[in-house]
Amino acid sequence: MSGTPYEVTVDPRYSYPGADPEDWTATLDLLAGAQLYWLSTVRPSGTPHVTPVAGAWHDGALWFCALPTEQKMRNLRANPRCTMLTGMNVLGEGVDVTVTGEAARVTDSAVLEAVAETFRAKYGPAWDYKVDGDLYEGAVGRAWGMRIAPHTVFAFRKDKVKQTRWRLAA
Repeated sequence: MSGTPYEVTVDPRYSYPGADPEDWTATLDLLAGAQLYWLSTVRPSGTPHVTPVAGAWHDGALWFCALPTEQKMRNLRANPRCTMLTGMNVLGEGVDVTVTGEAARVTDSAVLEAVAETFRAKYGPAWDYKVDGDLYEGAVGRAWGMRIAPHTVFAFRKDKVKQTRWRLAA
């Protein structure tokens, strides 16, 4: 997904007249550089659940890790569709980015190690997880590595208001 997305549009209802799409590379840089993300899942009862997570952009997907007993993981086992977002909590400046897709547990230790290196490079000593078989072992316990395969990415520019949507190839 480092190349050009499948389809890009600017929604004129939420954009200044004649707005060009947000830059894809800059949007990926925002996703990769964010320190905090918000993960939105749906409980089996149908009610929403939102929680902050550390995350990383690696090999065309957003990644996070979580203990298998956490609420977000119970939700994702029942319904893998989710949204992960990042941005600024102010009006009038910055870009907010949302990624909608399906989360899946990854168990391949070589892939988990590559993702762990991305996390370590990004977060430094704060992210102390090591790969142990098909899990991450760290300060908070034994966690699952989760990959969100993006279907749709939105960028919401707030200084000169515009909304760009990318629909990605399956």
